[in-house]
Amino acid sequence: MAARFHRIEAIFGGRLDQITFAQLAALVGNTDAFEDEDLDYKSIHYAQDKKTELAKDVAAMANTIGGVLVLGLAEDRKSRCPSAVVPVELTDGRLRQIRATVASNLRPAPRIELIAKEDTPGSNQGILLIAVPRSPDAPHAVIEHNQDHRLAYPYRDGDTTRWLTEAQVATSYRRRFQELTERGDRLTRVETDVEDTTDDLAHSFHRTGGNALLTVSLVPDVPGDMVINNRTIRGITEQELRAAPLIGRTSAPFTQTRVGHRRIILLDHGQPPDFVAELHSDGSGAWAVSVPTWQLATSEANPWGHGADTDAIVTLVLSALRHLARHAVTRTGAGGTTALRTRIISRTPTDSPVLLSGTTPRWQALHLAHQRLSGHESGIQVGTTANRTATGQARTLLDDLADGATPLLQAASLLIGDLFQHYGLAEAPQLTRDGTLNAMAWAEPERTLITAWAKQAGIATA
Repeated sequence: MAARFHRIEAIFGGRLDQITFAQLAALVGNTDAFEDEDLDYKSIHYAQDKKTELAKDVAAMANTIGGVLVLGLAEDRKSRCPSAVVPVELTDGRLRQIRATVASNLRPAPRIELIAKEDTPGSNQGILLIAVPRSPDAPHAVIEHNQDHRLAYPYRDGDTTRWLTEAQVATSYRRRFQELTERGDRLTRVETDVEDTTDDLAHSFHRTGGNALLTVSLVPDVPGDMVINNRTIRGITEQELRAAPLIGRTSAPFTQTRVGHRRIILLDHGQPPDFVAELHSDGSGAWAVSVPTWQLATSEANPWGHGADTDAIVTLVLSALRHLARHAVTRTGAGGTTALRTRIISRTPTDSPVLLSGTTPRWQALHLAHQRLSGHESGIQVGTTANRTATGQARTLLDDLADGATPLLQAASLLIGDLFQHYGLAEAPQLTRDGTLNAMAWAEPERTLITAWAKQAGIATA
């Protein structure tokens, strides 16, 4: 799961984990590849007696917007662009040394990725990329061992490294702890917002029951920023009303847009809508969609006669995660890791006597279910436990979701597995934790649709 840096990828010509040594070597003399706050060139490895220099450069990027240190390209001091290829050592020992230096000289130690590009196959030299994502745990301090272990906090100012003042350090710590608390609160607010929108629409059309409701919510650790104005709304409306975010489908589910507080709301044509999506200005977002239920056999021990369709749940979670992540990355510039939550809410009334006017219906507990046979009106119960509501949570890299390939399945498997365990099911049989699609666990016609998509996306199918 390599970190993503969209500006740098545009300069380099591809993702950091996919570009070649030749592409990096071709940066020599490229005036667009100048050093900036997210890009720094080094012609040699950091010397053993300069460990704090490596720690300082890593911390400075983590404390600002993130970036990439390129070891093996010399820079022209005047133009700040690469001037020559100077291959550096790429042995396992050298890479371990870099990781140890970062871990022992920074508090807290930020996440880094070391990506080696050999100059020839099997070589132990080439160009080394040290990728440093923007960190939600900032500020990161350099331990100055020759100054009684004093802590100093660097940051990038253009292509220069400077030091945070005492006031800036205090502000950064306050922001870190505030954001940690707010991320959990934010996820709940985003989820509640879309549920409230769905409930308000249902009430406006006088519908008080129906299929199960599935919500999928996403909140990035590093928020973005999208201005909501008439121009933004026109652009998103044009894009979304033509888009096909449902995996395996080519039709566009959304037919109208509305404006909410700091968010844009997408709806289908239903009365009330079966598909609701809310795209927030900070890169957060949520879906609330209707999930079909199957009629199940009941007994004295198991009075609950409906089960939410697992094929539909998996397809909708995959679709929502990809759609919400692409909004966050491409429209708002959000990044880093992201918190995910999904929830099933029963909307099937009980068969108890009619309730007094104005009271809230009592919903049945739902099982999970799978289609018995194609075209059959009843389902097969899967799992052992029924719930009126259940929640699953997970975390992953935001860009992995937006790419929509194997890492999307890996994240969805974790999230759905956490949800399905409430129903006595260890994991979703349709997916594996390593990102493989289990085609035989799907019923038709979903099997044909989902496997066609997987083949196109380069996803392994079992």
